Amino acid sequence: MQASTNLLREEKEKNICIYIYFNESHDAFVKHIESELLTTKGNQLILISLVDEWGKENILNDTFFEHITKYNSPQLSYISFDFHEYCKGLQFGNVLTLLQLLDKNNIFREMHFCWINTEKNIVLSDQTSLFRINCVDCLDRTNVVQAAIAKTILEIMLKKISLLDLDEGGLNDHARNIFQTMWADNGDAISRQYAGTDAMKIVFV
Repeated sequence: MQASTNLLREEKEKNICIYIYFNESHDAFVKHIESELLTTKGNQLILISLVDEWGKENILNDTFFEHITKYNSPQLSYISFDFHEYCKGLQFGNVLTLLQLLDKNNIFREMHFCWINTEKNIVLSDQTSLFRINCVDCLDRTNVVQAAIAKTILEIMLKKISLLDLDEGGLNDHARNIFQTMWADNGDAISRQYAGTDAMKIVFV
């Protein structure tokens, strides 16, 4: 899931925000989180924040974390990944640092995915986790990170159903090009709805 930082706030000109309504925001935060947990059947929601940990965006980063702390649920996992710091100079490949962190904490392995044997009408596997990824406007930064996570999960799925060898590093060139094109087109379509222009950051995976 891709979303903006869901905090009720006042904004002025170039300032990200000048005031955050914490109590009102928390009520909205709780409703939003609980609605998302329903889609995971009450299991796990992985919150990844890509906003800056300094400057104008830092107040959003800190306040978002305060809401998570106040909610205080083992069903929430939170990761702050300062995208602009890690990937400055258009080094989008550094998103691999985030993927390695997720893998180290067994998040990919434990989230599973929906897998149904249609011949026997048996559910072999059910998705138990959901990623909620946000920056400020849920466009470019979010799109880059979601693409990286989606590609990783796609490779796990293809290996599980024996369409990709277990010892293969990942998608072959043809499959990767198809994935990149589909994801870039999707990112552009979303960006046009939000900003009227194509996405600024390309898919790097």
